[in-house]
Amino acid sequence: MRTAQAGFRFPLLGLTTDSDVWGLPDLDALTTCGPRTLKDGMQIGMELVDTEGNRWLVRSVQRTGRAGSLLSRLLPGPAQFRIDHELEPLTPISLAEVQARVCDAMKAHADYWCEDDELDTVLPARLAEVKATPTIAAIHEALGLDSFHAY
Repeated sequence: MRTAQAGFRFPLLGLTTDSDVWGLPDLDALTTCGPRTLKDGMQIGMELVDTEGNRWLVRSVQRTGRAGSLLSRLLPGPAQFRIDHELEPLTPISLAEVQARVCDAMKAHADYWCEDDELDTVLPARLAEVKATPTIAAIHEALGLDSFHAY
């Protein structure tokens, strides 16, 4: 299935094969990326999880055009591209499973969440914040996750 056919309930969490977690608040964020995302295949194999625990595996990503206004294209910074995904539906996942996977991603990339000297203080507090979220959408809100726009 293609991106437009999935019927996502936003925001989405993107769990990548390199144990990272991304936030995709809306369709625009999901279908816009920078050149590195395409070049490095950053989204290939990523699991998308919506607010209801529905999941999809990204099998492929196709560039469909340029994103942004003419003015934004003239300004310095990385180019933005419109993309479409080939998705494979997966079985739904529970809130507890999503929380555990996000916590594992945070531990795998602890340097994204705190300084080295804060590993014993800040990281456990952030992990507890994720574990206490009442919904999948609240994980996105609590962490302020990055999207693929700049990458």
